[in-house]
Amino acid sequence: MIRVLIPLDKEFYLFYAECKKLYENVQVEIHDTNSFEFICTNTFFYMFLDDNKLIGAIYYFVDEEGKLFLNGFANRKMHKLNLECLKMSLDWFDTDIYAQAQNRASALCLLRCGFRRYKENVFVFEK
Repeated sequence: MIRVLIPLDKEFYLFYAECKKLYENVQVEIHDTNSFEFICTNTFFYMFLDDNKLIGAIYYFVDEEGKLFLNGFANRKMHKLNLECLKMSLDWFDTDIYAQAQNRASALCLLRCGFRRYKENVFVFEK
């Protein structure tokens, strides 16, 4: 069963170090120059667990143009769970959601979750 934790949850910090390490390992690939601490405190940050095993995290932020964007990272070989987590989180916002696909795998994940190509490597999930 998938559980969602946010930084305000006490249990969040039981998985903090593991999630931070995962983020730092993939930070270059997801094209985010912010620190883990920054994204935890300055975005809508959600950590996903399968029982007590870290799946990954999705975080939402508003860009300079006022558009809601998402980014995320996850442990390898959890594609089906990643799709489930992303689909779940899309219901939490009542506005269009944008995402920039950094590779083919992330583009396929976005398309499978109902996003459409907006331009080049940017996708949108329209509400």
